[in-house]
Amino acid sequence: MLKLIPILLLSLILTSCSKEDKPKTDSTSNTNTTQNSPNANDLSGENMTKEEIFSSTLVQDIAGDENEDLEIYLEEVIYPMVSKSNKVSLEKISGSLYLLTYDDNGTMKNLMIQEYYSPAKDEMVFDKTETQTNAVKQFVK
Repeated sequence: MLKLIPILLLSLILTSCSKEDKPKTDSTSNTNTTQNSPNANDLSGENMTKEEIFSSTLVQDIAGDENEDLEIYLEEVIYPMVSKSNKVSLEKISGSLYLLTYDDNGTMKNLMIQEYYSPAKDEMVFDKTETQTNAVKQFVK
């Protein structure tokens, strides 16, 4: 996600420079292109990878959170585990605890994802634990 910042800045600069040369009809075609793209949040004009779409959808759209570290963790660790699943959902239980539910060949499985701060590394780290549905229901109550 940090890699996108320079790309976004560059595209913003190029877009602002090119606006003077383009007629107004081009702006409507750009709007249509944005609407037809797989992810309307992709402001850079680049296509997002499947992993980025997966993490962005779960964290921002489903859990309603803005957690870049969690998105990276989902892309690198969780996506390979659940990429063949028909259903995946992410629920934010608390400020640092998430419940990921996914379909594994007809069986719904749950992963508790805990976010920690590591002072030794000065970074956020994540830990996943597979859990049973009834254990999750007890925790949420």
